[in-house]
Amino acid sequence: MPRKIALLLAGSLLCGPAFAQPSMKPSAPQKMMSPSEEQKMHDCEKQAADHNVKMAERSKYVMDCVTAKR
Repeated sequence: MPRKIALLLAGSLLCGPAFAQPSMKPSAPQKMMSPSEEQKMHDCEKQAADHNVKMAERSKYVMDCVTAKR
């Protein structure tokens, strides 16, 4: 009897993560930005270049800029 319980427990531990994953991933069009968001991103990247923001800090600067423009 304890052997059956151990097998059931082991099986549930192995199969558990498979059920926890989301079933559908977003498709490529769902991941794409809208044209207005792309324009905001482009404007913020240009602004970062004009202000000579270092490359290590540029990503954060651009994301902060884009979220501020919303």
